[in-house]
Amino acid sequence: MKTKYEILVSMLDDLCDEAPAEYKKYHPTNEAEVPKARGLAYIHLLLKIRFGLRSFKDREDLITDGTNDGGIDAYYISHASHTIYFIQSKFRNTEQNFDGGKEISIEDLASMSIKEIVTPENTDQITFNGKIKKLQQTLSKLPNSNLYTFKVIILANLSGSETKKGNAAFTRLLQGFKYEIFNYQRTYDELLLPSISGTCSQPGEVTIPLTLKDNEVPQATNTIKTIGGNCTVSIMFIPAMQIAQMMHNYRNALLIYNPRSFLGLRKGNINSTIRNTIVKKNTNEFALFNNGLTIVTSGSSFNKSLGSASKAQLILEDPQIINGGQTAATLAQIYDSSDRYSLKGKEVLVRVITFEAEDTKRKKVIQQLSEATNGQTTITDGDRHANDPLLDTFKKSIFRDFAMLYEHKTGEFYEGVVVKKHVPKDQIVDRDDFLRVAIAMNGDPGMARSGGKKNLYAQHFFNAEHQMNEQEQEKSARKYMYGYFVLRYLKTKSKQLKDLQDKYHRDKYGYALRYGNYAVVSVCARFRPNNLSAESTQEKAEQVCESVLSHWKEFENEVIEKRSTNRDFDFANYYKTQTVKEDINSTQIKWLDE
Repeated sequence: MKTKYEILVSMLDDLCDEAPAEYKKYHPTNEAEVPKARGLAYIHLLLKIRFGLRSFKDREDLITDGTNDGGIDAYYISHASHTIYFIQSKFRNTEQNFDGGKEISIEDLASMSIKEIVTPENTDQITFNGKIKKLQQTLSKLPNSNLYTFKVIILANLSGSETKKGNAAFTRLLQGFKYEIFNYQRTYDELLLPSISGTCSQPGEVTIPLTLKDNEVPQATNTIKTIGGNCTVSIMFIPAMQIAQMMHNYRNALLIYNPRSFLGLRKGNINSTIRNTIVKKNTNEFALFNNGLTIVTSGSSFNKSLGSASKAQLILEDPQIINGGQTAATLAQIYDSSDRYSLKGKEVLVRVITFEAEDTKRKKVIQQLSEATNGQTTITDGDRHANDPLLDTFKKSIFRDFAMLYEHKTGEFYEGVVVKKHVPKDQIVDRDDFLRVAIAMNGDPGMARSGGKKNLYAQHFFNAEHQMNEQEQEKSARKYMYGYFVLRYLKTKSKQLKDLQDKYHRDKYGYALRYGNYAVVSVCARFRPNNLSAESTQEKAEQVCESVLSHWKEFENEVIEKRSTNRDFDFANYYKTQTVKEDINSTQIKWLDE
């Protein structure tokens, strides 16, 4: 199983491979050159995921690392937030040093000459390299430059900033500028995990250029009152090319409230119908045939004053596609293909819903909108719960503790696992198995085995965890991963031990490997230490499971003696009943060997 650091290194090497051949520093020819290449790729990862720069060239233009760089390795100018970011990075080439073992030096922090770079007229004696001079020229030409603030991103391990004294010391070193730290843990949480799922930065503001026909404003608008506050609804036709480009750039970041992921949406017969309507027709029937998109925003505006009577732009703040995700994903797929030209002249009907103010009930309304409008294709019971915030907590906690991927949206990790192969498939945590494990560990192995998905998700969907705070939810995730490792051990053992005479090794384990998986999980849950660390969880789970299995035939013999006079007892149905819970609770078997 790959560690988080090994996954990160794989991703950095992949980013190096994106570089054209002439960028030789990204293509090391010997081991000594590898650390430098990965160090640069580490900055690329930040620029790609934090700021949404998907193009290698766009990112490389912002890399300033080199001689006379003024202590600045890269920069980024956010026109949406009016913030200029200066980046100082230190990548560590061993897992031990990266995972908190080695921090950035005080000398590296003190070397950042930010004031000298942003006020070059007072520092003629300092020589900067060409990329820093280009940055200075860019800053000098910024319109309304007085509106911009400066911020430092330290892409490295640095402790002590959480104390008042430490924060003051770092601020002095950084010439009084505000800063934020991406240490190893934040890198794993906010850069690596989103990258595996193909998610870049959240789109703060998206501008869509429009061409007006006959100088008319192409929208109908109404204000609607909801329990989440008033919202403005605008309906308009938007060029398919613009929707495709937006989806190409942001992918899963636009689908937070959608029950499916970007790559999960690109499968199925409906997508081929959408594609054919675009690609095989030169006219705009697509605008009539397709149901369109519903986009929720925190703010939107339509600007017609662009110096031309036929030009306008639509500005969307914090856009999220809650319906029509398949349409948007298919348009992005066409945009990525040789058929991109076929998008020209095609339009998409878009409903833009803008809530006027934040409200505690606003998200509930959005969730209800998503559920009500996503009836175009079958949604599985798991997908209906995919946007539950609890599952996002599980996902982050499980990756942080175990380097495993809890896939609560279909196809969420397709890019990192199947396409890029950064993570082995066996490091994906199946959401249905995980729920059944939770039910078994909470004392109902019969329901865990017998319950249909609809019933499981409707009646047993982590009821206790929804009443917990986030810290308690993370503890539950760790607890259930213990049971998940038990289940995985049983499945692995079943595959390894199969033979023609005794497929499930009944002579040794009874029906434990065939029908009794969740009953075994339920028993093993009783012997999970309360203070069990994440690092020891899998080993402990397998150790306890092996001991419990060694007594399983003894347990089944007890059941036969208690429940039946027939030696051909029906264990297939027995393990689906509530009786199995009663028998586990009443048995006097000493499951753990001394």
